Amino acid sequence: MLSFFDGLPRFIYIPQPLLLGCNNESEILVVGDSTVSRIRNELKNLDEPFNPHLRHQRLLGGIKRDKPENALPSIYQELRKGFAEICLFEDTGQCDGKIIRAHSLQKRIFKDHAKNGHVYQFEPFTGRHDADRNLWPDLIGINEATTFLGFCKRHDSQIFSSIEDLPFQNTPEQKFLYHYRAFAQMYYDKAYKFKIIESAFSNLAKKFSPQELNSLAKQIYLNKHDANELKLQKSRFNDQLQNKDWSAVEGHVFVGENMPDILTTNFFAPRKNFHGQIFQDTKLLSPLKWVSFTVTAADDRAIFLLCGDRGCPFLREFATSFREMPLQTTAVITYVLCTFENFIMLPRWWESLPKNTQKKFVNAFQGRFYRRELPNTCDWKLKEIFS
Repeated sequence: MLSFFDGLPRFIYIPQPLLLGCNNESEILVVGDSTVSRIRNELKNLDEPFNPHLRHQRLLGGIKRDKPENALPSIYQELRKGFAEICLFEDTGQCDGKIIRAHSLQKRIFKDHAKNGHVYQFEPFTGRHDADRNLWPDLIGINEATTFLGFCKRHDSQIFSSIEDLPFQNTPEQKFLYHYRAFAQMYYDKAYKFKIIESAFSNLAKKFSPQELNSLAKQIYLNKHDANELKLQKSRFNDQLQNKDWSAVEGHVFVGENMPDILTTNFFAPRKNFHGQIFQDTKLLSPLKWVSFTVTAADDRAIFLLCGDRGCPFLREFATSFREMPLQTTAVITYVLCTFENFIMLPRWWESLPKNTQKKFVNAFQGRFYRRELPNTCDWKLKEIFS
């Protein structure tokens, strides 16, 4: 779902070699077109935090995204109307008519790690901001965390029983269901939850100029395009689910020795792999390559899954880039904070961090860019397992 962060800092990092011969940072602003082009080419693959051996950098400067002020009241007005209630499996019939708050992550895996029944989550609309307008995570009840109104009670119980009620055994069925549930949550957000933004846009158009709303209009357009693309996948997924065609999905699974500090599940079209290499342009209107990214747990041991269509070379390249990471736990946490919104953080981890460390994570989440100086995290000791 779209986040509304006002005045977010966007920092540009210039690698040290590109600054040789410059007396100070300002010189880089007046160089010729060829140098600017060269810098842009160098920057394309230099905004990832996962290589600890990169050379020194200098902070060139930062700019702020301009967002129309007073836009949030229109969003809140639409929020009060509530989200759509729909069963994504209703086409198959047998819905019981009772739409529930379906968890995209199993509540049972984190409820014992909650603080008085709460975990930390970033709330773009209702979360607290500090004096610098930075959004900070808030405690949210475990009955609401990671939930969406996308299934009736019967289908939620029946479809996901193999991952809700059984231990993780890395079966084809379980990998399919983790992948499908990540898809369901994303499809619900794009096809139904995002309608709040679309409804608010018509009110905002009466108050702001087209230029001020241009960025938002583009996001609405791209979201509609993604929703239409995912709708085709929904039909295919539902057929595979009904036919128990578990082999349609393959997964790369890494199991740790410790409880993960962050839990998440997301279905997305990554622009870069873990090395920071661009392997698809996510702003084009051509069909995208989608994968799911899940961090869950079993018996308080981390489980990290990367899943996608069977035989997809894109998925395999993505998994290979992760295998090559020297600090895999840090890579996972950083990727989650810099890319996703649907994740929770365990209180015992978040509250143990010094304030300045928390601030670095907050900046990474809000900026949606990869900061190589993010702190190292405790090691979950992930190891790949095979079926």
